[in-house]
Amino acid sequence: MEFKQSESLGMLVDEWLHKSCDAMIGTGDDWATIYMVSSDEKEKGHATELLTEAKKHYEGLGKKFGSSVALNDNMRRILKRLEIEEYKSEYNE
Repeated sequence: MEFKQSESLGMLVDEWLHKSCDAMIGTGDDWATIYMVSSDEKEKGHATELLTEAKKHYEGLGKKFGSSVALNDNMRRILKRLEIEEYKSEYNE
């Protein structure tokens, strides 16, 4: 498991890498938000492992850890299982 800072869409994000999975997580003083998760090998648990470690990391820093709107049902299930809040808009409630 590793992460580095990179620039995406004009902002700095933490890019997490674990096995076949990567994630981009934006951070502020007291928050961390998942913007993207991608896995080349689905249903192997790589995203779950990555997000479990990321959650521990950011919450250990005292940050509120959540996710932008899940783009598919698999991601929504992972967020629910790990008790990561999915920030919803009025369009997808």
